Amino acid sequence: MNVLSYVESVPFDIANEGLFYCFRAFNELDWPKEMRGDFFFDGPSSIPRAESRVITLAILAGIKEQEGKPLDEIDKETLNKYAVEIGDAGDVLAARLLIAHRQRISA
Repeated sequence: MNVLSYVESVPFDIANEGLFYCFRAFNELDWPKEMRGDFFFDGPSSIPRAESRVITLAILAGIKEQEGKPLDEIDKETLNKYAVEIGDAGDVLAARLLIAHRQRISA
């Protein structure tokens, strides 16, 4: 599974938001199932854009498919591996954004 492939073709802000909500989904897994909130809507100030929601759900579905089980049945070590990959994808996108910005300024 390559998280970057899910986000590299969408605008940075949408991709970044989608990755953020993946982390929030992972955080909800620490709670018992009956106590988990909706990681998209845990407060009035955190309403995701539709595009970000689509990206997030696609990444989470890809992880489920790759592992062959629901997220809440995946062990912590494996989830941590995906969390690192999600963070790395965000770092790559941020670096690309910075390079593009520098190229615009110097042009």
